Parts: sequence; C-alpha cells; structure tokens
Amino acid sequence: MSALALASLVAAPSAAQGVRAQIGVAGSVTFPTSFYHADPNSDGFTPALYGLVLVDLKLPNTPVGLRLDLSTGHNSANDSLKARLSAAVGAPSDGKTNLLGGTVDVTYNLQPASRVRGYLLGGIGLYRVKFSVTSSGVTVDTSETKFAWNVGAGFTYGTGVIALFLEARYLDVGAFQTIKPTTLSTAAGIRLRIGS
Repeated sequence: MSALALASLVAAPSAAQGVRAQIGVAGSVTFPTSFYHADPNSDGFTPALYGLVLVDLKLPNTPVGLRLDLSTGHNSANDSLKARLSAAVGAPSDGKTNLLGGTVDVTYNLQPASRVRGYLLGGIGLYRVKFSVTSSGVTVDTSETKFAWNVGAGFTYGTGVIALFLEARYLDVGAFQTIKPTTLSTAAGIRLRIGS
C-alpha cells in the first residue's frame, strides 16, 4: 500500500479524533558506515541518493507522535569490491545493494511549538536487501527480508499546510550473507498537512 493511500485512510478518522496528519516526500543522501562502507582499500559500498515517503501522525496536546516511513535506494560497490568480484568471475564485474523497506517510528516534538521546531525519532521495521552482481551483461542477484531499527533527529520549518523538513537518521539492517547494511543519511523534503 502506498503512503498516499495510507494517508487517505487515516485522514478522515484523524480529523474526528483531533489527530493531525501529514504526508511527506524527501530526497536523501545516504552514507554507508562501518563494514558496509569499509575504506578505500577494502570492500564496501559508496554513498548514494535515496527516496523517502512518510506519513506523520500527531496527537493533540502531546509532543508524542507516530510516523510511518518507506525508503528505497541502492549503493554501488567501491573499487576494491569491484576488483574482487571481477577476479572471482574472471571478467570485469560490478555489484550493488538495493534496500527497500519501512519503519514505524515514535516521534517526540521538542517544545515549545514555533515556526522552526525540532524533533527526535526512533523505531523498528523491515527491509528487503538485494545484492546484485553484473558481468558481461548478465546480472545475478539474491535477496532477503531483514529486521531493521533506526534513530534520528531533525527539524521542520513552517506552521501552515506546507512545511519543509531536514533530518539525519542512523539505520541498522540485519546482516545479509556477508553484508551488514548500516547507513547514516541526511534527508531534505516537504510535508503537506491533511485535513483541518
């Protein structure tokens, strides 16, 4: 189910109960960390652009809320990993990981409310991790669904129907074969309030 469809489902009940709902979209620069990144002289993956869609629900008279995120993107193999894959296959080869998944996060909006407002978030979810190797025009891939958790912080600008936001998040996805996806991402995007 898409985030827009989910937002449509929550819009009517939320208006009746006083819950404020927002949908948002963002672009994210995602940096692999730890063994997922490695260093220039060992196997790892490079930074990449990701997409993020969210539905944010806030209860009245409390700083606590609930957020549903969906993100996707891919990280390409660095030169060291490409060289190792090429040696194993016996021909020039490339590799990449694709991450597609979502999290359910608890948010805490820092007080007092103003045009610029900070927030914290943390939660759990599931990610589909796919590793692909391409050589001589042929691609072979394997994938699994893994448990994930994330924490982050950000701020929004605007108090009306439309607000801008900027945030940073750390994401840890369960190990897949010898790959352990962990990333630090910075996202910038826009939110649209649903209902009154």
